[in-house]
Amino acid sequence: MGAGRALAQQEASVKEYNKTITSYPFSDPNPIPNFTNVYPYFRYDGFTDKPVQKEWKIVELENQYIRLTIMPQIGGKIWSAIEKSTGKPIVYENHVIKFRDIAMRGPWTSGGIEPNYGIIGHTPNSVTPVDYLTRKNADGSVSCIISVLDLLTSTTWTMEVNLPKDKAYFTTKSFWYNSTPIEEPYYHWMNTGIKTKDNLQYIFPGTNYLGHQGEYSDWPINKQNGKDISFYDNNNFGGYKSYHVFGKYTDFFGAYWHDDDFGMARYGGHEDKAGKKIWIWGLSNQGMIWEKLLTDNDGQYSEIQSGRLFNQTSPKSTFTPFKHKSFAPGASDTWTEYWYPVMKTKGFVQANNYGALNVKAAGGWLKLYFNPVQQTDDVLEVKQGDKVIYSKKLTLNPLQIFTDSIKADAKDVVVTLGSNKLIYNSKPDADNLNRPLDLPKDFDWNSVYGLYTQGKELMDQKMYPEAETKLKEALSKDPYYLPALVQTAVLLYHNMRYTEALSYAKTALSINTNDGAANYYYGVSNTQLGNITDAKDGFDIASLSVEYRNTAYSALGSLYLKEKNYPKALEFTSRALDFNRYDIGALQVQAIAYRRLKDVKNATTVLDTILAYEPLSHFVAFEKYLLQSTEANKTAFNSMVRNEQPIESYLDLADSYYKNGCITESEQVLQLSPVNVLVNYRLAFLAQQQGKSYNELLTKGNSLTAAFVFPFRNSDEDVLQWAVQQSNSWKPKYFLALLYKDRNRIEESKKLFAQCGNEPDFAPFYAARAAMQIGATDLADLNMAVKLDKGWRYNKLLGEYYINHNQYADALAIVEPFYKTHADNYIIGILYAKTLLLNKRYNDCGKLLSRINILPFEGATIGRELYRETELMQAAQKMKTKNYAAALTFIKEAKNWPANLGVGKPYAENVDERLEDWMSYQCYLKQGNTIEANKFLQKITDFKPKIENTVSNFLPANDLVTAWAIEKLQDKAAAVNWLNAEVKQYPDDQVLQWVKAVFESGRYQQTELSDPGIRILRELI
Repeated sequence: MGAGRALAQQEASVKEYNKTITSYPFSDPNPIPNFTNVYPYFRYDGFTDKPVQKEWKIVELENQYIRLTIMPQIGGKIWSAIEKSTGKPIVYENHVIKFRDIAMRGPWTSGGIEPNYGIIGHTPNSVTPVDYLTRKNADGSVSCIISVLDLLTSTTWTMEVNLPKDKAYFTTKSFWYNSTPIEEPYYHWMNTGIKTKDNLQYIFPGTNYLGHQGEYSDWPINKQNGKDISFYDNNNFGGYKSYHVFGKYTDFFGAYWHDDDFGMARYGGHEDKAGKKIWIWGLSNQGMIWEKLLTDNDGQYSEIQSGRLFNQTSPKSTFTPFKHKSFAPGASDTWTEYWYPVMKTKGFVQANNYGALNVKAAGGWLKLYFNPVQQTDDVLEVKQGDKVIYSKKLTLNPLQIFTDSIKADAKDVVVTLGSNKLIYNSKPDADNLNRPLDLPKDFDWNSVYGLYTQGKELMDQKMYPEAETKLKEALSKDPYYLPALVQTAVLLYHNMRYTEALSYAKTALSINTNDGAANYYYGVSNTQLGNITDAKDGFDIASLSVEYRNTAYSALGSLYLKEKNYPKALEFTSRALDFNRYDIGALQVQAIAYRRLKDVKNATTVLDTILAYEPLSHFVAFEKYLLQSTEANKTAFNSMVRNEQPIESYLDLADSYYKNGCITESEQVLQLSPVNVLVNYRLAFLAQQQGKSYNELLTKGNSLTAAFVFPFRNSDEDVLQWAVQQSNSWKPKYFLALLYKDRNRIEESKKLFAQCGNEPDFAPFYAARAAMQIGATDLADLNMAVKLDKGWRYNKLLGEYYINHNQYADALAIVEPFYKTHADNYIIGILYAKTLLLNKRYNDCGKLLSRINILPFEGATIGRELYRETELMQAAQKMKTKNYAAALTFIKEAKNWPANLGVGKPYAENVDERLEDWMSYQCYLKQGNTIEANKFLQKITDFKPKIENTVSNFLPANDLVTAWAIEKLQDKAAAVNWLNAEVKQYPDDQVLQWVKAVFESGRYQQTELSDPGIRILRELI
């Protein structure tokens, strides 16, 4: 029987303090617009291997069992969680803060628990300051609440980290709201770092694992090698690992360090968090190189993650059952997860908010272990078949570990605690899922539904231009396919093509006047175009469909608020809240209506309701200021806006008021905002709408910097169009051009860029215009950017322009002198190495690569690729002069993986050396050493190209080498068959298409593809 701890009851505490931590900071924000689906965010490009002592804000939550630290300046990440009696970490605690280029905006640092919401991890706010508050709650618990406005989806998420006073767990409660009138991408994963040493086992019940592309394999036994891959150390094969464990109806996972007899558990309902993922860097040097890149002395880490969907869907997952998902307009989601330590249980087989249970059979005994995380006063019962073989009343404090043994085996055992508070069934097939894993083999992706599905999936990934292409293809097959008509209306609304969106919605209604989606987007489009009667009509009929009832009623409430029909506004928002009590938009309309009716009591009640869901609501803080306009309330509002981009918080709040017809309130919000050109344009626009003077506001806006101003809201269009008409400045044209580029209105964007001429004195403008590929002005724009700003970015862009246009000497003339005066810039160093290589200065390139130190980014291999190509090009030169001994020396060097180039060597089976081996074969053959030559020929054919867990082990150009080798060892027909199978397996690979053409023709084929393997092969053919 296990003895426990009887600790005096204590209160939970919360405190804030500053702490100096060894840090490797990030820097150098990029002011050039990021024309990807990450827009309007900008990247940070500055990283360092030189530490500094930096002071950070720490929030600490503590009770008698657990001590947590949270870092609101690093994305609100839960930085550490310590079990106090042992001092052991529940999650990986990094004792340095070492930012590396891993996330979508660049910097990321390992450890702790990282929340991710939006379109993909690691999300844009993962390492930057967030809004936060701390509080002591009425139940004695303490909380730290963080909140983020995600600009990619225009949604707001809030996470409360709560530590009860008397429990040995902490919880994370998420609340996520889509305030937009259309679907947005939907992605959420909690990413928890854990240490990998001390015999780590992943406690992840399942029968299979999914990959990012929806592929699947067996769990936990890898059938190819027989290893139990739930143990970290058994993953010493292959590359990076992403295991989305699947196949059992479970609501927990965790980790156990058997050498420590200590672990951690995470629990959350399957209905909330069906996704359970393990991430491993890889145990070869390919992954282990990241240990020292991300920490100084804390060792390697792994990640265990919980998600809303079964897997983290990459684009190819579309073509499996495991598709992406959208966030419905006006929808709110909330869920809670529990996290806690597990001690002295030898592992565990079941866990929930009551505790973790382990059941082990050994030597004819059934051993029971229970790790309670709250006060327990229940019966633990064991049944074997229909017979109760054990029953004992447990009275335990949190973390008072219980153990006992029964003379029995583990066959057909069911263990329960209390009235089924916790249940474990030992049957191997207990809780197995029968969900399909495969798409029907004859599913037609070129059917109308197939094309529509691809378009919808692309929209759910924020890939709108590609989505438009697929939806057009669907409608070209069937112009009246109603789902595609509606989805096209949504896309056109997103792209601010409202009249066209309305047309598609009307066509859908002409097919089915009662269709819920068609009516809803008919209402949305009419609202934007000012056709209020038609908008009401659309929302009325949309409300008949349950899917759109809440958001349609909410939209009607907003329309009536604009008309100052407050009773109707309250009526329809009340209806909306009947179907979704978390509808923040409806609650905001109610708060405004009550305030305008001077009903302070009801207004306050509504505001308190919002705070229950969004404790950091800037809307509530501002409404309180409007209800009582004191300096204290104004300060309270402003002081809680402390995220990385506070201006966006003011613009977002002002925009929400404007959409509800509250022009005065919108103006008042902006008057409190920090200075910004878009703020001034909006203030001028609102002043004009109210008949006020606006020239001074507009003039001031034109005088403000354009740096890091990236318009992305639909409402920006009206403001900027107006500013263009009222002003001769280039800035509103530039900003509107950026907005149109983001919405795939390319020709309009190019036209506005062109209208700016050469007036701007702002280098990012010229870089952005060059990126639009207008044509004649591209090179002149890049030269102008270099003239205006001598920084590395513009020299890099100009050098890359010349490379992309095969003007290698011109590229070298730009890059070489800049690098020689900025030798510490490894980004330019990489480009310099590439230009040297392309100019066939291989010896100089090799010398540069021997001394440059590259700080890598996740998945990057450019440094090692340049090194390999340089060595093999020199080998090819020696082969041409018949100096085969020297060639073999260069080939041998090409197989090295110099550490300074920032790429670790994978396991041997994942290193594609077929081209090196072919060149070795040729050299030994020419030297008359046929025995050695044939060894390399056999090695080439022994290599098996594959993509495992989304990681490719092969270079496509090297398939030409295999075809040659098969032809030598067998015949051409066998080589053709092998190559055709490769092309069939990877039909989208353009390099493989080139390989096939070369092999079939027997001669080199000209190509626009820029591939190192092709360049080297050209020297050999």
